[in-house]
Amino acid sequence: MPTALYHFTCRHGARAIQRSKQLRPNHHPLLGTALVWLTDLPDPDRWGLGLTSNWITCDRTAMRVCVPVTAGIVRWRAWALWHQVPRVLAEALEDDGRPDHWWVAEVPLSVSTITDANAPALRTGGARG
Repeated sequence: MPTALYHFTCRHGARAIQRSKQLRPNHHPLLGTALVWLTDLPDPDRWGLGLTSNWITCDRTAMRVCVPVTAGIVRWRAWALWHQVPRVLAEALEDDGRPDHWWVAEVPLSVSTITDANAPALRTGGARG
């Protein structure tokens, strides 16, 4: 298990997270429950993480939120299996993505850092936050 996980968001979303110092679960319309979505990938992968912004105009890969790994964070596929997500729905959500790098939580998570996801020092091979 990694020691830290990441959540990517737009700039205005990062401001709200900074104010609360938490990532709070958001309702997922297809799953019918509220989740925090995370990844073990420190660099934004728009397609692999499902952050294509097809329905919204903000850049959901602009900011990186880092959280420590705590109880309540589980791999997406384990969560989907436990919650009996229909296979067709799981496949639709995972389509062209990298679900082996997806993690979820149903509880609020404390934030360690919020940084610009595209800062040169934080790209692959540089310091990671």
